[in-house]
Amino acid sequence: MIKINKTGKRPDILVSRGADKDKDKLLLETEKLKTEYLSDSSNYNSGKKKFEFDSDLYAHDKIKAALIKIQHGKCCFCESRITHVAYGDVEHFRPKKVWTTLSNRKYNYPGYYWLAYDWNNLFLACQLCNQRFKRNLFPLVDESKRALNPTYDINDEEPLFIHPEKIDPELHITFDGAFITPKNGSLKGEVTIKSLDLERIELYENRNEIYALIDSLIKLYRLVPDTVPENVIKKSEVREKLKRMIAPQYQYLNMIKSNFGDDIQKIINESV
Repeated sequence: MIKINKTGKRPDILVSRGADKDKDKLLLETEKLKTEYLSDSSNYNSGKKKFEFDSDLYAHDKIKAALIKIQHGKCCFCESRITHVAYGDVEHFRPKKVWTTLSNRKYNYPGYYWLAYDWNNLFLACQLCNQRFKRNLFPLVDESKRALNPTYDINDEEPLFIHPEKIDPELHITFDGAFITPKNGSLKGEVTIKSLDLERIELYENRNEIYALIDSLIKLYRLVPDTVPENVIKKSEVREKLKRMIAPQYQYLNMIKSNFGDDIQKIINESV
């Protein structure tokens, strides 16, 4: 995981007709859901009645395009590049339909329905992280502070999952080679890693390939004398390659920085 900055980048989705022209459609739909809940809260709380959500809104082309750009096409959880091989999901950090906990996977209704169209609750995720692992899971440090409806303040909650925008994942997750591990015994790091299976073998293999490549490039850079003929190898090209590999769009940036951040920065500074 790597920190995501969405500040000031929310796309506008406007109603184009009728009395609500130029009003934000996401806000209008949110108010509609709140009204529906108030009209029959007991049945929504029991799960006998369920909300209908419009995926064409929260996964609107403008929203998805904005998230792809902000996240550089990478999953907000595993940091794999999605868009080369899949469309990716618009993920709700706080589940919109139902929520479950670590100790009890039974469905709790009605979910964070009032955040279904909230920009701050939307991220781009790969299908594996979103559909297979996270799903409706949303554990808290203190369950007594859970926001059960819009009258609660969600800021009173302390999620056990790392929020990829509000919390810097590098404070809670680090790497030993390609192995992911909680940083300084972080509980949030441990829960995020275990619950989303960020240790899965496919991720490890992908990270390890990049680890081995960067390790080889650094060793090559250090072995090549400054006087080597440029038609043999250019140290400047190796330096530029390493510089690109710590750019925001590169996969597994947290892993790269954890293992090689100081070394790469030192090499880059040699050109200054």
